[in-house]
Amino acid sequence: MPYFATSDNCKIYYEEHGKGKPVVLIHGWSCNHHYFKKQIPVFAEKYKVVTLDLRGHGDSERPEHGLTMPRFAQDVHELIDYLELKDVTLLGWSMGAEIIFEYVKQYGCDNLAKIVSVDMSAKIMAEADEDWPHAVFGKYDRADTLAQLDAIATEWKGVAEGFVPVMFSDGPCQEEIPWVLSETMKNTPHVMSAMWVAIMINDYRKVVETISVPTLITYGTRTSLYSPESSKWLEDHIKEGKAVGFNGGHIHFLQDADNFNSTVMDFIG
Repeated sequence: MPYFATSDNCKIYYEEHGKGKPVVLIHGWSCNHHYFKKQIPVFAEKYKVVTLDLRGHGDSERPEHGLTMPRFAQDVHELIDYLELKDVTLLGWSMGAEIIFEYVKQYGCDNLAKIVSVDMSAKIMAEADEDWPHAVFGKYDRADTLAQLDAIATEWKGVAEGFVPVMFSDGPCQEEIPWVLSETMKNTPHVMSAMWVAIMINDYRKVVETISVPTLITYGTRTSLYSPESSKWLEDHIKEGKAVGFNGGHIHFLQDADNFNSTVMDFIG
């Protein structure tokens, strides 16, 4: 199994498939590279596809340190350097898209060819003193965050059983829910709670305005975690952003895979 060691000595699992333009796939919170099972073999027919399990997830090491968005972005950057990838397309789903925003904050768009942001908002926690309708679940605030952290710490199984079906909304591929739930249950509460905080505390609204490469923004037309308006906000604030909807919820790349794959490949070129 291929691993590389980060600069702070965390073992990160990664895979490489195919040849051509490099495309790095970054999964979401509580997930792993297997969630891209409908993308990897298709993309690999034309591109060099790189997947990784973020620290604390999947087959990567589960450390007590580095469970922050800046460190996750640094891990991705170090993997790109380690593999000597040039003119990279970054595709990130959910937390994976937020990692891309953090990557841009730290490193700009140097060595990036394109970006694909899959169902994410630029800021996912609402503050009491502002009108921000694009938080997760619409108006998710600090009280909701604390309640979720308590639930993760005390009843992770219940959290997973409630969270996974919401990602699918009422869309297709409901038969995939048991598999997704089984993958989700492989995670540990200490990593999940740390990363829930890491996701919630960031505001990338100014960062996304600095993105200088073409960016495809995808969303599910069946509202689940985020509304389509969240992606359309990104389209309006990223210079070369384009938002496209797919038949599904938060996990629409699994639910509407054929359309998603062809759209992304057309975009990458």
